[in-house]
Amino acid sequence: MRVRLARGRLMEIMVLGRPMVHIGGNGLRPLRRMARVLLGLFALRPNRPLSLEWLINGLWPTKPPASAAANVRSHIAELRRLLAGGDKPSIETLDDGYMLVTAPHGVDALLFRELVAQARKHTGLDAARLLTQAVGLWRGDVLEGVPIPAALEAEAAMLEDLRMSATEELVEVRMSLGHEQDLVPILKGLVIEHPLRERLWHQLLLALWSTGRRSEVLEEYQRLWSLLDRELGVRPAQATTELNELARRG
Repeated sequence: MRVRLARGRLMEIMVLGRPMVHIGGNGLRPLRRMARVLLGLFALRPNRPLSLEWLINGLWPTKPPASAAANVRSHIAELRRLLAGGDKPSIETLDDGYMLVTAPHGVDALLFRELVAQARKHTGLDAARLLTQAVGLWRGDVLEGVPIPAALEAEAAMLEDLRMSATEELVEVRMSLGHEQDLVPILKGLVIEHPLRERLWHQLLLALWSTGRRSEVLEEYQRLWSLLDRELGVRPAQATTELNELARRG
């Protein structure tokens, strides 16, 4: 599900992790840091006209240098060299700016959103397959290794939230397919990485309960209770508390 070039190579702009251009099995990174940031500006707003002024403000939000316009053009030239050799993705020059023109599968963030949307139209194995592909596109945080411009903070936050929602949905689907045993170690890792996402905790307790690990349900619930009390001053949700009560009664 990637853009196939006229020469038979596959091209994809990747921003779900360190920004790079992936061509025919090779990952190519812009040499200059600001060019990598610029790649993110284009990739998170694809197929939308971006004025030169907007790009400058995205790269230098406080005090652009006198050479800002020339620098942007230089960085775009570097990106175009990386994208050379195919029809799309490509950066087109407009009257007052530029636009990244790409098919839906030419940017990993676009492909991720599409896979999640398609998965939500399916159930069972088909949903699991699509969600697995979607979550598997992530190699790290959005634009990992470069500062996220203020102009992209909202897009980056929405992508990260959708990543976690897709992960939770994948867990739900796999649990419906009877994979609770395999999910327990995965969920234990996820609640460490994302301790305040209670849905993950609920899924962990449910997986433990479903596999007969009653004492671990009680232990993990106590960890959750203490965490929520300390960090947020709230109690676990009713459904999670009910699981704990079931485990207590044996």
